[in-house]
Amino acid sequence: MSKSAIIGLATLILLAGVLGWGLAICPWETMAGAALLALSGVFFWRTEAAFYFLVAYLPWQLALNLAPDIDLLSGRVLILLLFLVWLIKAVKSGGLKTARNQVAAGLILILAVSLISLLVAQNPIWGARKWLVFASVFPLFFLTKHFISDWEKARQLIWVMSGSAALAALAALGQFLSQFIWGLEKVMTWWGGQIAPWFLGWTFTQSVTQNPSWLVEVGGQTIMRAIGLFPDPHMLAFFVGLVAPLSLALMINEKGKRAWLLFFINCLFLVVLLLTFSRGGYLGLALGLMAMGITAWRHLAVKEKKFLGSFSILALIFILLFGVPVLGRFFSSFDLAEGSNLGRLAIWQESWAVFKTSPILGVGLGNYPLALDFDAGYRSAVTSHNLYLDILAETGLLGLAAWGWFGCGFLRGAARKIKNQNRALVMLGSGVLGSGIYFLAHSFFETAIFNPTILAYLMIVAGLGALSLKKISKN
Repeated sequence: MSKSAIIGLATLILLAGVLGWGLAICPWETMAGAALLALSGVFFWRTEAAFYFLVAYLPWQLALNLAPDIDLLSGRVLILLLFLVWLIKAVKSGGLKTARNQVAAGLILILAVSLISLLVAQNPIWGARKWLVFASVFPLFFLTKHFISDWEKARQLIWVMSGSAALAALAALGQFLSQFIWGLEKVMTWWGGQIAPWFLGWTFTQSVTQNPSWLVEVGGQTIMRAIGLFPDPHMLAFFVGLVAPLSLALMINEKGKRAWLLFFINCLFLVVLLLTFSRGGYLGLALGLMAMGITAWRHLAVKEKKFLGSFSILALIFILLFGVPVLGRFFSSFDLAEGSNLGRLAIWQESWAVFKTSPILGVGLGNYPLALDFDAGYRSAVTSHNLYLDILAETGLLGLAAWGWFGCGFLRGAARKIKNQNRALVMLGSGVLGSGIYFLAHSFFETAIFNPTILAYLMIVAGLGALSLKKISKN
């Protein structure tokens, strides 16, 4: 037997002994460690394939219940693991390059300002947990920018996003329709007790079900909104609103059966978003599609213009005939005398008052609930119901400036592609712009940056917007 064979056999025996000892002492921790080690090997040998798998897995990521008060979505662990493997390979090959662009600088600024804000926080531990959400998800931007180097890879990525999102949308549609078969209470109990804990975590699920935003009153009847695998309908709307513009842009570039498949997928997205009854989602979708239409219209063929125009008219007729509750929900957003709108305005005034107490650094990341109630818990449902006010209240003007730098870089990357004469690039830029406008508009009514799935897909879209035109134009 050769020397290398002896060393290999001895290593295997040693690993088997360590594994057996670990299983006897702390079985669950050992199994988790072995799984991470195995995944690290797979990620090392198939790094690019692992990236596409991770993107497809994010809408379905399982929650890890590490402690009674700690629910960790597994996607965050996988993002960090893949990022670490990529860094090691890049350093080993000498191919590590600094990402010099406005979006990357914005993300670094956000991390720095958020960390500094903990110095003034009443509870720095709460802020540190929120900061770790950013730190574990932001690397996905750099992975996207690295692996998506030409149009064909961008096309594959959008197909993966659209396919996985379509399955998640089907799950949400099934959840919504099931209440008309088995009854509202039975579905609510079953979904909150058997489905949600696997994807949200047991502790977080208890918090969500105690403060339910799952219900809406339509025509005097209370129904369960579409939520799918997300904690509330607004997060589902954010998810669909981020993916749909990219899917629509890809549909325009595809031909034949693939284009028709994407057409039905986009119809599914539209239906599910409407069933969330999220007024911010409705406004975001309208503005996002409007931005796409303005920027991409001149690059469409006559047949495509006729098809999209006809479909838009048919969709509008369908909504007018069968979507009266949806229209009523949408137009109620502009009724300042409506109860929920009055409540939201009062919350915004409270948030502005908190911001004025500490305008530079805010009250500390994750500490807004404590600024209103000293007895608030970490999973308090108290928010500003406005991303910009939340940022101002928790991280001050410096935090808003950092996020603004990121957002401007996001939109600037999309605009550069739209100005190009290459049709594929224009459609990609139009899709990124539509997703960005959707996120900015819906964020006037909700805060989604602390949901790891939404934040992860925002990083992917930002990565697509930051792609180098020189690289992507070669294909």
